[in-house]
Amino acid sequence: MPRQARPGSGDPLRLHQGTERSTSQQNVELVRETLLAGSGGDPLAALPSFDPASEWDMSGVAAWPEKRVYRGLEEIRVFLQAWRSAFAEWHFEVEEVRAADDERVYAAIHEWGIGAGSGARVDQHRYAVLNVTGGRIVRLHMFSDRSDALLTAGLQDG
Repeated sequence: MPRQARPGSGDPLRLHQGTERSTSQQNVELVRETLLAGSGGDPLAALPSFDPASEWDMSGVAAWPEKRVYRGLEEIRVFLQAWRSAFAEWHFEVEEVRAADDERVYAAIHEWGIGAGSGARVDQHRYAVLNVTGGRIVRLHMFSDRSDALLTAGLQDG
């Protein structure tokens, strides 16, 4: 007679579900720590969490005037340095980070700054869907609109 697994004692489905939740939570923590590292004015502090072949996609930002997708750490580094140098002062706070599934994480930030040359004040909210694989961020897709980000993440608006 074949042995039957006792509930909770090695049931593969139960173990897989537990691992999936654990992975989702680890991804949320990774994204939160990554965002917090870059939030104080040095966006390059976030780069160690990114995979060398990662992508930073700005196509979800309304009227984004520059390149839409930055590929690889070098392009992302150059982009972030240019972004930061455009401001005399720049910071953001992390407002929300939550798992969308076992690989995608939704994040909301509130950023503000003062233009380096113009002195113009910037105060805006941005939303991102980050894909995490093997403990590394492999893609960040930025949005102006919260609903668009939630839809891309597969989450309900609200």
